Amino acid sequence: MLSLLSIWSCCEILSKSKKHVKRYRDGGTSTKNKKPSVPHSSSSIEVPVNNVNIKVLIGTGAAISLIDENTLNIMKHKTITSSSLQEVHTANSGFIVLLGLVNLTVRINHIHTTVDAYVTRDLVCPMILGRDWIQKNYVNIIFFPTAFMSLPHPVIIPPFHETLISGYVPIKTLKDVLFRPNIALQHTRLVLIPHSITHINDHHGIISIINNTRHSKMIPRNTPLGFISPIDPVADINVIQDLTNISNHIFSEHPSLFSGVHCNVPFSSETTLYDHLLECCNKHLTCTTRIISNLVEHITGPVKQRKVYLLLHQYYQIFDNTCFEGIYCSPQHAINTDSHSPLAEHPRRTSFFNKQLIAGEVKKNVKNGIISPSHSPWASPVVIVKKRDGSLRFCIDFRRFNSITRKDVYPLPRIDDVIEKLNVSTIFSKLDLRSGYFQVRLAADERDKTAFITTDGLWQFNRLPQGLKNSPSVFQRLMNQTLGTLRWDICLAYLDDIVVYSTSFTQHLIDVDKVCQALYQSNFQLNYDKCSFFNQEISFLGHKINMEGCSPTDDNVRAILHFPIPNSSKAAHSFLQMVGFYRKFIPGFAQISSPLNKFTRKAITSPAVLILPDPSQIYTIRTDVSRVGIGAVLLQQPTSNNNTDSNISSYKPVAFASRSLKSAEKNYSAIELEALAIWWSITQKFRSYVEGQRFILETDHKPLLSLMKKPYHNSRIE
Repeated sequence: MLSLLSIWSCCEILSKSKKHVKRYRDGGTSTKNKKPSVPHSSSSIEVPVNNVNIKVLIGTGAAISLIDENTLNIMKHKTITSSSLQEVHTANSGFIVLLGLVNLTVRINHIHTTVDAYVTRDLVCPMILGRDWIQKNYVNIIFFPTAFMSLPHPVIIPPFHETLISGYVPIKTLKDVLFRPNIALQHTRLVLIPHSITHINDHHGIISIINNTRHSKMIPRNTPLGFISPIDPVADINVIQDLTNISNHIFSEHPSLFSGVHCNVPFSSETTLYDHLLECCNKHLTCTTRIISNLVEHITGPVKQRKVYLLLHQYYQIFDNTCFEGIYCSPQHAINTDSHSPLAEHPRRTSFFNKQLIAGEVKKNVKNGIISPSHSPWASPVVIVKKRDGSLRFCIDFRRFNSITRKDVYPLPRIDDVIEKLNVSTIFSKLDLRSGYFQVRLAADERDKTAFITTDGLWQFNRLPQGLKNSPSVFQRLMNQTLGTLRWDICLAYLDDIVVYSTSFTQHLIDVDKVCQALYQSNFQLNYDKCSFFNQEISFLGHKINMEGCSPTDDNVRAILHFPIPNSSKAAHSFLQMVGFYRKFIPGFAQISSPLNKFTRKAITSPAVLILPDPSQIYTIRTDVSRVGIGAVLLQQPTSNNNTDSNISSYKPVAFASRSLKSAEKNYSAIELEALAIWWSITQKFRSYVEGQRFILETDHKPLLSLMKKPYHNSRIE
């Protein structure tokens, strides 16, 4: 569906050219060479298409011709054929999904022409005849009265400034003309261009461009600025007469907003459309303002709160959840099945309630352009999964398909590396992408392999689906490319979770600005419900992080507290898997978990707070053993202590490590077990911390000191 905010005429919807805007109505006369001639006094003409009269827009800015599926169904036509072209982009950064290609006959003034039109859904008009039809049939367009204004030279507009510029038009002199701005330009360049009345003198007219952002905006030469058309003088509209009598204006800290709104309401005139869109936009802008206000309301101090508010307002588009417009620009390849033949499964039987859920999810995803009908030989079944909170989730069971897919080995960052990077930071912001995978377009030649089957039909994904073997690797690669050199410097990304970290409020303003700009440039959208900005403590990847260090999140601790007492080996294994994620927080985890008793739950729900490592400080490793396991703790003196207190009690844990003894190791002597604990802690668990650095090793087994004085003839210890 095209954005109604871009609809003034067909040419304005799709045109990126610098030609005149064309308008038409039926009734023109043909030339001697029998070339169709179309006057330019209306935005549409009514002509017979396959002997059915329909309203057609002539789109000189549209590269291809389009027909709405509902319009096609009311006429007799040839078979719809498949096409390699599956979607096209519009000038307002949207896109149209194409269902196929059909050959039609269009008659204008008794002249028969043919057109290969692409079939689509929810077209704003019954049919668009594009440049392919115009050029193929040598259509002669009679121009008047609307013309395109373009920029004769590059212009740079400073932040929070209004600049008056001289635009070029192909008409030498014309007074009292109405200028209407190019909506696509405002959307892509983030500038505001008001409607105005101006005079054309020597091919030039004066208009105003407003930059209400914190960054300079450069508009290239020959950029289409908008359209002019002659009007009767209107007394209550000011006329810009001269470049010299009005200087540039600095704006206050009250940014204006501009956005596109999707709408299916029919309109009969431009006035009706304008009034309706104004009402929609006011509601939309109020919603966006409220969202950003809620994101900053926790910040103490009106000055700081205002600064953050203005910062986020510059990138309000990434918080706009009124429509699903966020799409990463480049299609991605995520599937490699080599030459394997297609796999197809039957739809699984399910309850009536689940069928309704599946139908609703399919309808929603079709509307958002995430999926489309398919003729693929591949088919994976749908499965409904119950989430922890009891709600149901619509999923595709790609397990069989994944078994034949070649794995993309692009790495995800280690969670412990991500957490430890937040050392010495005092202020954090957490950003969460809205349905992150669905913001990535899948390569057209791979979409049929994502097909899934329901009792009502076969569908395939246009976006990157969840559940594919390579979806995490593909998405992580995109996030790394999007954030570039900002990663590991001011921000970290783990799939669709991003954390920005800084040491001061002022620096954090700069850092958040850079990250938001990177996301905006890649056309990503955020889920504002899961975002938090300028906090001294955040929950990230299952950890609670602040300037003191990190610890398990309260929600995960609560989940362990309410976990039912294991009454089977499977339940015991599940419990150990859950608490094992936090084993680094538990001293002697292996020894505690060995009997799996009530103390296990007590230890994890009363965890030690780990400090984040500081490579400039000396590490201390302390080991201990028992007859069931070995353990170690990595210690460090916090930087705030400035190394003035040498008492071991001033040292804080960086990480705990432990494991159970293997059956053969249980036969080791005491000194062998102590040596094993030292070797294992240094080479296996804490190597990434202490390698290449001086560190202190502490043990409570004094006989180990003899190894430093004389050889110990033991193959295990040697």
